Amino acid sequence: MINQLHHISAFTKNATENYDFYATVLGLRLVKNTVNQENTTMRHLFYGDYEGTPGTLLTFFEIPKLGHRVDKKSYFSTVSLAVPSHSLDYWQRRFADFNISTTLKNHELLVEDNDGFKIALVEMEEQIAPHKATKHTSIPANKQIIRIAKVSIVADQFKETQRFLSDYLSLKQENDTFFTEQHLDQTTVLASQSKDRTRFGRGTIDHIAYGVDSNDELEGFYQQALTDQWTIEEYVDRGYFKSLYIKEPSGLRIELATLSPGFQLDESLEELGTHLALPPFLEKNRTAIEAQLEEIK
Repeated sequence: MINQLHHISAFTKNATENYDFYATVLGLRLVKNTVNQENTTMRHLFYGDYEGTPGTLLTFFEIPKLGHRVDKKSYFSTVSLAVPSHSLDYWQRRFADFNISTTLKNHELLVEDNDGFKIALVEMEEQIAPHKATKHTSIPANKQIIRIAKVSIVADQFKETQRFLSDYLSLKQENDTFFTEQHLDQTTVLASQSKDRTRFGRGTIDHIAYGVDSNDELEGFYQQALTDQWTIEEYVDRGYFKSLYIKEPSGLRIELATLSPGFQLDESLEELGTHLALPPFLEKNRTAIEAQLEEIK
């Protein structure tokens, strides 16, 4: 069973600028400073609530020489983040204080980070739990970002992508929107208007991840993917969670990830994100890995 969105992973050109936007401006906590496990020269940053709860996580791979992206045939589009009711005015003023342009449209506050990653803040009848509110920021808890609310997919294989979400992932469908089991997180599928090739670049979303409760459930999805003949890219233990990567029919990468053991595998709750963290199987290579990474300034 898919119970929620787990995380969304994108590309950034500069880790320092990325940190300034997500930790300083948005007030999210850097909960894991690690590396791409397939390419340990590439830094991987995870931001979320104070506890690094699945469903709050935005992650970024740093590629310094990354060019501009071209969104054409199939791509992941705007990510919506839930904020409490009556807080958009606060956020509009906060972005203005940082000289960041915003657009208010259809009750959503639209903004882009330094890489052109598109974000919409949407008001919800919710508020972040006190123990999950971040502590390093001046943003009061009753204004803080709560979780990922929605992601949009632009798909050239529109019907087939919808079938993947409804039949394989068993998401609940209402028109072109798909809901997780808790009926909180949304995935909207939009029909592509282009046949030209999409090119990855700054701000491109590499994949979206949905959360599953256990290794046994993940194994069930793996076996079903084999039966359904979906394109399986990787089935791997990341240390912090176990992951299954599948290409959906429009060629976009979908990850299924377990909710545990989580980021306290190698850091205490108070220490999350404070130093370069490596899962146990990479720890033996720490000296070489650290030598290849520039510090976040």
